[in-house]
Amino acid sequence: MNKPVDLAMPVSGRQKMTPSEAFVETLVSRGVKDVFGIVGSAYMDALDLFPLAGIRFISVAHEQGAGHMADGYSRVSGRHGVCIAQNGPGITNFVTAVAAAYWAHSPVVVVTPETGSMTLGLGGFQETEQIPIFSKITKYQAHINNKARMAELTSRAFDRALLEMGPTQINIPRDFFYGDIECEIPAAVAIERGAGGDTSLDHAAALLADAQFPVIVAGGGVVMGNAEADAIALAELLQAPVACSYLHNDAFPSTHKLWCGPLGYQGSKAAMKLISKADVVLALGTRLGPFGTLPQHGLDYWPKQAKIIQIDADAAMLDIAHLTQTLTERGYEMCPRGGRSAVEEPDHRHRRLLRTQRKR
Repeated sequence: MNKPVDLAMPVSGRQKMTPSEAFVETLVSRGVKDVFGIVGSAYMDALDLFPLAGIRFISVAHEQGAGHMADGYSRVSGRHGVCIAQNGPGITNFVTAVAAAYWAHSPVVVVTPETGSMTLGLGGFQETEQIPIFSKITKYQAHINNKARMAELTSRAFDRALLEMGPTQINIPRDFFYGDIECEIPAAVAIERGAGGDTSLDHAAALLADAQFPVIVAGGGVVMGNAEADAIALAELLQAPVACSYLHNDAFPSTHKLWCGPLGYQGSKAAMKLISKADVVLALGTRLGPFGTLPQHGLDYWPKQAKIIQIDADAAMLDIAHLTQTLTERGYEMCPRGGRSAVEEPDHRHRRLLRTQRKR
């Protein structure tokens, strides 16, 4: 593990530099302080610049571990997790960890040096097609097709990881780390998410106001959105029991009187029995996936007649398990319905719902 010096400031303006310098300067501009991986000749030129850029390289025993560490780092810090390895077998070892980060919505940036551009397709050193391998488990893939685009495409991969809340890939032919280019390091794209559309919020508030037995399901989005306190306040206002989604017991404190345990595989019987009686389910930051709603302990507990309010910052997660679609087909209303107005961070949405409920 190398020892970084004081964190450097990124360069500004259009300047002449090597592609390796452009790559590292882009990492600096995104606040990268740690990179996980195994040393390899494919990116040695860039690696040599890490200490002077204030970046700590954390060497691991296996690339899969580096990917999981980058995933865990991003979950805990809320920052990008970055991993890198030698082309070929080093990169293929990332697959399991990247798939885990994909479903956890972790902004992991996977840097994949590959065989040289002049020997692609000729069976060059440890050659394999590295883009198709990750095509289904990344939100964005950038292939550096010209060394002059190093900073542009690297910065885009970092921006998309946060924008789309998932892993992205930067694929770099090993010879493109060398040479001279003239470029400017792009500024990071600032991303702000709103609370959602007024119509969706009013509809959700009306459903909750009329509910006889609302139940909240708190998922990983509550943690990612730093919305634990808002979830507690909303639960207390509604006096609604709270179940946690599968693997997200940290979304609501187990010491709270309204907590009733996790749903799904090997979950809490108390949580399952309570949610089976719900007439309205408020799903906070959870995709309501099948593994978190499947029958357990002989209980087919999901309330098929309940109205569902699903809150998620990723519109693609709305109705992914078709639980709400089934209700719509039966004539029940779903709020929100997955349009752009329904996209928001859980913390903003919680606060808007709180204000709306308190006015009623």
